[in-house]
Amino acid sequence: MTQFSLFGAAAAAPTIADLDGVVLAGGWWVRHDDAARLSVIVPDAWRAEAMAAEFGTRRIGCPDGEAAITKAESGLCVRTGFHPVLLAPARAWTFGASQGPPPDLSLSPGALRLWCLAAGRRDEVGFLLATAAPDDAIHTAGGAQLSRHGVPAVSVSHTRGAYSGSGWRVSSAKRLRRLVELVGPAPTGAGDDWPTTI
Repeated sequence: MTQFSLFGAAAAAPTIADLDGVVLAGGWWVRHDDAARLSVIVPDAWRAEAMAAEFGTRRIGCPDGEAAITKAESGLCVRTGFHPVLLAPARAWTFGASQGPPPDLSLSPGALRLWCLAAGRRDEVGFLLATAAPDDAIHTAGGAQLSRHGVPAVSVSHTRGAYSGSGWRVSSAKRLRRLVELVGPAPTGAGDDWPTTI
């Protein structure tokens, strides 16, 4: 039986700061007047449902009558509603029309969990947390944050199989155990696409 860390996502209260993990996974901010919205495209229904539930837990879900999950060309788009509380993190991540990590980025275990929910998957030699292109500042920030949590990973680029794109691969048994401690138990439907110890 896995023993979850006292400092992992399972023990921490959900916060708005956890949304940093969604941006690392490819999420994007939209600002409108005095509010903002965060959206992300995911490939699977279980991810979309889990992400919508996480947004609801943080009280930033879509209002009644507005779909939280919609079809997208490459999967399913999951989004928050427009909320004033999201304006500060949106400003921290956006610079004009571009996105980039804030200089004081400090990823929480909850953010690591959301990154896994949105873009984590088992691959042939470990567990891959997908990000933007390898030369992107957001990708680089993701690797730095994994190292800060004691989960150093290898930057990889995939161009074959069901997925393409880049990410950070966690492959050693020790590092996988640490990642499992941080992100907590698998959500319903995750199957093999959740980190496990080996």
